[in-house]
Amino acid sequence: MSGRAGQFDARLLPLQGFARKTKGGNGELPGAGAAIRNFPQRPNGGILSESIPLFFIGRSTRGFWVAREAEGRTGGVFLFRRSALRFATRNSAPAGCATMFLNDRLDLDVENQGSPMVEWLIGIASRVSNLIPKYPPPIAIRQQKLEKGAWQ
Repeated sequence: MSGRAGQFDARLLPLQGFARKTKGGNGELPGAGAAIRNFPQRPNGGILSESIPLFFIGRSTRGFWVAREAEGRTGGVFLFRRSALRFATRNSAPAGCATMFLNDRLDLDVENQGSPMVEWLIGIASRVSNLIPKYPPPIAIRQQKLEKGAWQ
């Protein structure tokens, strides 16, 4: 055994293919009806210079944080908002970038270059959500007739 620490590789996990997206997708995960399909357009040159990279940051349909470059060159899925911001800053270094936080749910439509652990968690979440029924069966509630003077 060497003195170097091992590096996490999501490809070695048994749930490896569940959260992968193909390049050139439509911005929506299978079964994610509430996700936006088209990202907003970049503000015009009078508001934001074309030389400044722009990153969209928002929540995915599963609740994870997504950071995506406006041109679609890079993006990633993260557990924390701060991690998504750090990803945007690191991928636009040394000049920095502009960030646009979106209220709508969005899903990554490029290869995940963010946290491989979150990719694995998305796979687990999608598997578990398939086991839970969409509408749970109704629970019969027995109604008792209370007589006068009976304990409640």
